[in-house]
Amino acid sequence: MKVLAITSNPESHSLTDAVGKAFVEGAAAGGAQVELLDLYAEAFNPVYTLADREHYLDRGAVPDDVAALQRRLASADVIALVFPVYWYTMPAMVKGLFDRVICRGFAYGREGLPGALAGKTVRILALTGGSEDWYRSSGMDKALEFQICDRTFRHYCSVEDVSLHYIGDLSMGDDSQEARDAAAGQLGKIALMGESLARRKER
Repeated sequence: MKVLAITSNPESHSLTDAVGKAFVEGAAAGGAQVELLDLYAEAFNPVYTLADREHYLDRGAVPDDVAALQRRLASADVIALVFPVYWYTMPAMVKGLFDRVICRGFAYGREGLPGALAGKTVRILALTGGSEDWYRSSGMDKALEFQICDRTFRHYCSVEDVSLHYIGDLSMGDDSQEARDAAAGQLGKIALMGESLARRKER
């Protein structure tokens, strides 16, 4: 089986990237083939182009950069999307991934027909400044769950096994030992998640 983690953070040594790395390292320990895809390192262009629109309207081919990423998603059994939450939603780079790559003709077909993501396992790993409890009590969790998990993946992409997880109480730029220790504890849980999914899929 194959596990793919997709990260989005302009800083190459960010906690976002550390979370993605922990997830795939755990999956590798569980026996999976793994890949870590950094959208910034790939120089992914998140801007929806005229070529994307032409493809959506069945008047043109899939842009080459989009097709290359689609092949990588299609080859994975488990996909983890790892990103910091900006203004209570995904950052522009990840929104571009949804707009351009997780699109009709690939992730789902016309008339609701299943696409290349049907039946896969998806985990959304969201890094937040607030706590998980705050996201759940404020209603933000319901909004993210509905938008990303329910409508996008379950409804359109026929992905039943999808869930949202928080890596919370973070402070951007805080490199103190206390912050490092807290992050290390959360990274350990992420690694165990990756390993558990790999072992479950191997059964």
